[in-house]
Amino acid sequence: MEHLRIKKYDIGTGRPLMCVPVVEIGQNDIFMAAKCAVDQGAEALEWRMDWFGKIDSWEETEAVLHSLSGICKETILLCTFRSKVQGGQRALPGKEYQLLLERIAESKLADLLDVEVFELSDASAVIAKLHRAGQRVIGSQHYFSHTPDTVWMRQELETMKEAGADIGKLAVMPKEPLHVLQLLEASAQMKKYYPDYPIVTMAMGGLGAISRVSGQVFGSCITFASIGKASAPGQLSIKDTKLILNKISESMDK
Repeated sequence: MEHLRIKKYDIGTGRPLMCVPVVEIGQNDIFMAAKCAVDQGAEALEWRMDWFGKIDSWEETEAVLHSLSGICKETILLCTFRSKVQGGQRALPGKEYQLLLERIAESKLADLLDVEVFELSDASAVIAKLHRAGQRVIGSQHYFSHTPDTVWMRQELETMKEAGADIGKLAVMPKEPLHVLQLLEASAQMKKYYPDYPIVTMAMGGLGAISRVSGQVFGSCITFASIGKASAPGQLSIKDTKLILNKISESMDK
């Protein structure tokens, strides 16, 4: 089986990678948060570009990307513009969103680029263009109000795969423990039927905390942890996340 390899990491094997989101407005705060995350052992860094105060200027955005790329020498750099409808900080018209994705890909500065598959009229074409520029893509879908049923979640992850995303990501909001189980079941099914396709899944909020640390069992290859300001409800600290992930990994290796 050939795994997706980014920098020194084989994605989807062993313990889930710890990704720390950077949700700051100004450049200096972005760089300080990024350095802190790397120093604390983050294996991936997500720059939440929708928080950046000067995102409307490509020159300013590219300058930040250059600096983050330098900070993330051995750390995977994931770039994400999370739209308002998907729980982000601002809206961006479809053509502008696609142009931003293309510019990031052409810059060769991001190791991974988040693409909101279901917010695009032709996600397959967009992802194919990003791939031609050499960009690896993580397809994403977020539900901040509810949890779809198991079949629906699996179908959406399959759609991301069919659209060409290198990784599929799904985040949901549980209202009861059963919803967390549905998310984990959908993840386990994907792991069983598509073992060579990496996915990232999580149930948000305190109720879904277990889903953020059980990826090695159910198939999620990346988990998001915070060093301060969280980008989504229910994120654990990187210190606690690392401790729990390592304990689970040790138990599974016995």
